[in-house]
Amino acid sequence: MSLILGNKVLAPSIHEFVVEALEIARKAEPGQFVVLRINEKGERIPLTIADYDRRGGTVTIVFQEVGKTTGQLGRLKAGDKITNLIGPLGKPSPLIEGGTVVCIGGGIGIAPIYPIAAALKDRGNRVIAISGA
Repeated sequence: MSLILGNKVLAPSIHEFVVEALEIARKAEPGQFVVLRINEKGERIPLTIADYDRRGGTVTIVFQEVGKTTGQLGRLKAGDKITNLIGPLGKPSPLIEGGTVVCIGGGIGIAPIYPIAAALKDRGNRVIAISGA
């Protein structure tokens, strides 16, 4: 079980969760995702890791309530637990060094760009962000 440490409403039906996930946070790379299941009978849903804190042992996910499962997820509060959280999954985003990069996202797709842009900046790149809303 994974403890929800924070549930912040970013906009109507859009949430940011900070979840305790020591092993996932320790291994996460920009561009990867987790799969979660709210309870034993719930469906498994993939969500991109929007941020991670290796020292704090947390991952941040951002999602929009669009169906039954994300609606149920949005009703959870800090202190509640998610039954299953697995990850990190998927291939990390490729990261270049010493160039100029453009990161583009729109709507809910802006959230996963943050760890990618931060990692690119850490590698000495000039990062330009374009976001649609």
